Amino acid sequence: MRILNKYLFILLILIFGCKSGYSNPLVDKDWLKDKICKDNIKIIEVHRSKKEYEIAHIPCSIYTNFYTDGWRETRNSIPLLMPSINSLEILIGSLGISSSDHIVIVAPGSGKYDAAEAAALYFTFKYLGHKNISILDGGLKSWKEDWDNDTETGFILPEEKIYKSIPNKTILASKDDVLEVTNKSGYLIDARTSALYMGINTSMPAIRSGTIPNAVNIPNDWLLINDSLFFQKKNDLERIFEFNGISKKNGQISFCNAGLESALSWFVMSEILNFPNNKLYESSLAEWSKEMSLPMIDKINLSKKENEEKEIDSFSMKPE
Repeated sequence: MRILNKYLFILLILIFGCKSGYSNPLVDKDWLKDKICKDNIKIIEVHRSKKEYEIAHIPCSIYTNFYTDGWRETRNSIPLLMPSINSLEILIGSLGISSSDHIVIVAPGSGKYDAAEAAALYFTFKYLGHKNISILDGGLKSWKEDWDNDTETGFILPEEKIYKSIPNKTILASKDDVLEVTNKSGYLIDARTSALYMGINTSMPAIRSGTIPNAVNIPNDWLLINDSLFFQKKNDLERIFEFNGISKKNGQISFCNAGLESALSWFVMSEILNFPNNKLYESSLAEWSKEMSLPMIDKINLSKKENEEKEIDSFSMKPE
């Protein structure tokens, strides 16, 4: 009996011990059903308009707008940068969230940009050292499509709390970090479309076409099932990265045009596939492409794009 108990104890450690108290990065609607309106569960719905939230939302969920509530700001013409830690703590506290809460982030709509906003919010909490964070696989649409699930109308005004963070700045990459690995294969992941990666098209806020040398292209829509908010299965995600020559290396860096799409790539690599010390280059090509001394390459040499010479001072990433 003692031997049996010993092996049972070891088995429990193997199953649960590796979590170290951390939550699963992805949860489904069935998991969420039993958790709604519980004190230590905070569901954040990332809407682009308050009206959408007021029409129908998950019971007890909290509304936020990723673009207008202060989650990101523009500095030195670089959009979508995280504000100061103090500003984020005040914002999160105003939503009634404490550092001990389990946060579940819910994306509305469908497709890679909604998923990227949820991943960027997840990254923000991870940067602040928050322990329990999850994203609802399938997003709000999956919740609503199940007729057994309730929704509420109106607006919930949270009771403010004091939020204290323990920042983990090691998950942020600088341009110097990127420069160090431009001569290495399999360390840089470009999360943009293949047309942008190849240099066929250019999109603001990047002002040069192409990509960073030795970057591998893993477009975000590869990570989601049929342009939905459902992530590919873990073993399929592993195959996608393996097929493109990406193995688990220490300190791989995801980037895009302005740090939004690459947040989704970072989430998959770091949180689902457990790539060690994975980093996000938040400033991405919005910063890199402006500094002409930093290398970029076109995979296909086409004629000069007109918008490559434009400045990005008035550029906004906020959707219309």
